[in-house]
Amino acid sequence: MNLRLLPVFGALFLCFQVFAQDFPLNQLPTDNWDSGNWKPAESVDNPFGKKAGFTAGNKLLFSNTPGKTTSKLITADAKVRFEFLLGNNSDGVFYIQGRHGIVLSNTRATGAIIRPDGTLQLPEQNAGKAVGLWQSLEVTFSDASFGGSLIIEKVTLNGVVIHQGYVIPTTGTNEGPLAFENKSGTVAVRNVQYLKYSKEKPIKLSDLTYEMYETWDWNQQFAPKKDTPNDKGTATALTKDFGAGFNRFLLIFRGNIDVEKDGSYSLIADYAGKGSLKVDGKEVLPTESGESYRKPRAAYVQLTKGKHPFELRYNKVWWKAELGLFAAGPEIRPYALHAETSLPSPQAVGEIDITPTSQVELIRSFVMFNGKKRTHVISVGTPAGTHYTYDLNQGTPLYAWRGDFADVTEMFYQRGEPQLLRPRGVKTTFSGKPTVAILADANANMPDTLDEYKDLVFKGYSLDEAGLPGFKYQYKGAELTQKLVPSADGGITTTITASGGSNLYVKLGEAKTITMINKGFYLLESSDNDSYIQLDPKLKPVVRNASKGGQEIILPLGGSVSFTTLW
Repeated sequence: MNLRLLPVFGALFLCFQVFAQDFPLNQLPTDNWDSGNWKPAESVDNPFGKKAGFTAGNKLLFSNTPGKTTSKLITADAKVRFEFLLGNNSDGVFYIQGRHGIVLSNTRATGAIIRPDGTLQLPEQNAGKAVGLWQSLEVTFSDASFGGSLIIEKVTLNGVVIHQGYVIPTTGTNEGPLAFENKSGTVAVRNVQYLKYSKEKPIKLSDLTYEMYETWDWNQQFAPKKDTPNDKGTATALTKDFGAGFNRFLLIFRGNIDVEKDGSYSLIADYAGKGSLKVDGKEVLPTESGESYRKPRAAYVQLTKGKHPFELRYNKVWWKAELGLFAAGPEIRPYALHAETSLPSPQAVGEIDITPTSQVELIRSFVMFNGKKRTHVISVGTPAGTHYTYDLNQGTPLYAWRGDFADVTEMFYQRGEPQLLRPRGVKTTFSGKPTVAILADANANMPDTLDEYKDLVFKGYSLDEAGLPGFKYQYKGAELTQKLVPSADGGITTTITASGGSNLYVKLGEAKTITMINKGFYLLESSDNDSYIQLDPKLKPVVRNASKGGQEIILPLGGSVSFTTLW
């Protein structure tokens, strides 16, 4: 088990990223590019071939010969998000401001930043996906306030943060177009989106007044000790300092939010204790049921030009007083509406992680899956760098991922109450439904769940010589064993063995669409979760519509079956 501390420089940028609210990004259409030898296309044909082709259209940009395409959009301070696809032995580059490159490749490290001298700043981990799958990259960058540098604040590849707070020395103006370059093979790009940030600050506070009440402790819900305030008056700034000298207190600020122009905004409260916010008499941030330490809360509001009355309440509890309120907009970075001394910079962020080095790691924990907490799960980390989480109640994998293993901070930090494990690498998500089921025939629906007491009874697991578990079950007269093993090509191979029972079927996968690429090789496509299934080409699985939408691929289980999931 390791404790990792981000350096203070990185922690400060992480603080800014916490406040970067998800306003909708602007779409950059294919006709907004000086395309060069890149072509607008509808889809990519056979990305596995020596030279992939395309179907004409306007959903994406496609290139299978070396060359560059450059946007007509000019950016200096922005967030950019896009999806990209790489063919076999393909190498490309995405350029910020036309000259600062990030590698898109399956022949070198995808996500590496190209330094001015041509060397590479490698990503924190390899988060790239397999050939022919759509991948996503998001980067936020800005012109450094100290000049002569571009700050790449954060790069996220396929949901994994791979860079934070990287500074590139520059000369001249930090402004320019976006660009993609194909250096070899096949590169396609779609859904290019952006937000350009400005320096404006169209919101401020005015006409501030405050009331301060000394309060009881937690056993009396931090209620005021008396009906009249201990102190009150006008304020020149929003600050926690009006409660100085009191161990527990309630601060109530009232005043106006002055808005320079109509628009969508977010108001972000950050504090240690309890808080609430009203705007125009409407509670936009209700008081929480409990207390929280520095977990920012955002209210999205539509504000017209002019004055809008507000009320901010803040309860100091057992932590030291810390209070902040920020404003942000679609093209406005979060900025403080409070006094600088009211909200200290956050401490360096600690993360407790587990990294398998010489042996397999097995961890029992809770895991979030589709917005719900799964409680009977085990996560298996391997020195090979391929890992998975398995639901013991339902006999099915939930996630498999490549790269770093597990963030277990919420299991061991302070009381560890959430007991949550989080995958740290680039992952694929399974259906979370039982892998094996008894069906009347091949047309019957696969179940969403099985009763772990009456139907699928978990009988424990055994470890092989490498330390990998095989999970054992009794299921309506059948004895089942399911084992997942890292494959040589970075995937996960599942082997299911059955003795006894009848009419058993295996769900190999579920997705929005499933397409056979070759015999024994299938593409599963879902939003942000594309993968492949590979199995013996002699087998004949059935691809059919799933009971609740999308498609699934199933196979009769007689004896034993193996298949590999790749992503």
